[in-house]
Amino acid sequence: MKDSTKGSIYALLAVLLFATLGTTFKLSVSRLDGYSVTVYMGSFAVLALFLNLLRTGEAGGVVAEFRRMPLFFILTGVIGLGVQQLLCIKSYEHLPAAQVVILTYTYPLMMIVLARLVYREHSSLRSVAFVLLGFMGVFILVSGGSLRGFEMSSGVLLSLACAFTFALFCVLIKHARFHVGIGMFLFNLFGLLFLLLLMPFYGFTWRIGAVDLLILLYIGVFPTALAFILWNRALQLTRTSHSSNFALLTPVLSLVFITLFLREEIVLSQVVGMSIIIGAVFLNLNFGDPVATVEGNLGQ
Repeated sequence: MKDSTKGSIYALLAVLLFATLGTTFKLSVSRLDGYSVTVYMGSFAVLALFLNLLRTGEAGGVVAEFRRMPLFFILTGVIGLGVQQLLCIKSYEHLPAAQVVILTYTYPLMMIVLARLVYREHSSLRSVAFVLLGFMGVFILVSGGSLRGFEMSSGVLLSLACAFTFALFCVLIKHARFHVGIGMFLFNLFGLLFLLLLMPFYGFTWRIGAVDLLILLYIGVFPTALAFILWNRALQLTRTSHSSNFALLTPVLSLVFITLFLREEIVLSQVVGMSIIIGAVFLNLNFGDPVATVEGNLGQ
């Protein structure tokens, strides 16, 4: 089997795992409070990523890598896997899973704006037009296709804030050079430590049932640690641009899983809004300024 074929298989498996997050997040917040979900999920993710470092013999480099850029790992971890995770899970408490998935997938478009603001990266007129097109999709999604129906609810604000913080995380790691496996472990570790500091304000559910534990174990290990490992393996075998186009399947498959397992009704405005947003991301990936999805960024 050719390397490119293997890479495509790894990418597709990773995307399938990423696409289950919307369904499992919604299931988890219907059974537990959102804060407890993020802490359990973060704990399992940190453990799984550390075990992978032990498996590959790279755990001994964690301290040296952290000492090289301590402030970077702490702040980026808090932003991308602390604040963002909490905003994400809270979004699922306020909105249907399908709407959260579509809104949070605006982060690649926000990356273009943030790269311009933070790093003064040049944005072509085409890329600016594609970003505006993408946010037209957001407007259609939120308004239901009607000017009178537009409502910036708390759930919408949480979802867009989640997309913004994750876009900032991706932009920050895009220009940094670090060991990817160790970096992801450190990001998750400091994101978890940040969440633990919030425990006096949120409280925590210590006793959970076996079903809840299995759901949280799945979220923390499979769509995060395992999917990350598969995706980076794919990036070693294929071009980043090729893999990034695979990632466009994530929100589509997410809606399929949400429909099948949560029985949520997908309305026309959601389909139209999602199609415009994904189309804008695709156009930027292939015809605008280079921009990667989160999966692509984690592989750099």
